[in-house]
Amino acid sequence: MLDFLRRFYAHTAGKIITIIVGLLFIVGFSFLPYIMGAGGGVSPSDVAVVAGKGISLNDLNRYYGKLENEYERLYGNKLTRKELSMLNITGSALSSLIADKVLELKAPVFGIEVSNGFIARNIASAPAFQKNGKFSGKLFKADMLDNHMTPAAFEKSFKNEITREYIKRIIEESFSVVDTQFINDYKIKNKSVSFKIAVFKTKNKADKFLKNEILFNKNFSGIAKKYEGVVVTVPLFTETGIIKSFYFKKYRFNIDILKSIFSSGRNNVIDEVFPVKSGYAVIKILKVYFPKYVPESFSKTNNKSSGALMPKEREMYAFQKEQEFLNYYVDYLESKSNVKINKNALSSFHPY
Repeated sequence: MLDFLRRFYAHTAGKIITIIVGLLFIVGFSFLPYIMGAGGGVSPSDVAVVAGKGISLNDLNRYYGKLENEYERLYGNKLTRKELSMLNITGSALSSLIADKVLELKAPVFGIEVSNGFIARNIASAPAFQKNGKFSGKLFKADMLDNHMTPAAFEKSFKNEITREYIKRIIEESFSVVDTQFINDYKIKNKSVSFKIAVFKTKNKADKFLKNEILFNKNFSGIAKKYEGVVVTVPLFTETGIIKSFYFKKYRFNIDILKSIFSSGRNNVIDEVFPVKSGYAVIKILKVYFPKYVPESFSKTNNKSSGALMPKEREMYAFQKEQEFLNYYVDYLESKSNVKINKNALSSFHPY
């Protein structure tokens, strides 16, 4: 079952990782802004309380273990304490648990009620608890023992997970993507840019040249040479292409430089001097090319908005946007919820 851990507080902030977490449906969405707030009104046995409903240390420890195992599976090796600290799995786990609790509390609003009979049938048919095609109580109890859970706690957790999954499905299905939105986004993401880069030995010369170009925007290469600049013309590249190119390594472009290049218009001189490997650079955009979208393959999945045949790329785009819509909606619900953090309990949590 696929779920998405939206943020994980690592050095690569903002990265989205798709993970598989066995039977879990738990998903994390927020940046956990509550961590700086007061911890009053929180039980000593809980790391957090959401609208009066507690999240226990055992809940946090169990979810932490699932995330740690999944990261180790993804990276293919046992993680060191330093690596675990950089990933800040504790923050990710708590953020996920808070988001889950917020969704669970909205079940009455969405008119969702999961019966005990439904839960029993799903547990009995789960492959993890099957032996020779039948439910095995022995396997079920062994799994509970491995996960330090009682059957009652597991049934409650499983019921909450199914409830959240139904809510997420309702939220996602309320969102649709039109063809023009997909095509415009495709063009922006796949556009190519060519530019000139003038590199100067000192920042002072680069600053003077940039001032001249902003005022007159004429004879970029000729004027650069007067300031002892070395000018190179970079051909059309997509953002992915330039990262893989010789130029990226030569100048040691960083994310700020790439962002400026791919957000500027044709014939524009970017109004900033950038430090690069061999000095200080001024960049002028020569051409911006937006590709025409030509679908590679089509599926027979119906478009929600128009009923037209959708290419696989569009289906993936629609799925991604549904996830983003769900993320933002849960963030909104969290902002309206009363969340309290027990900072003392959280600081005492040391899983490794």
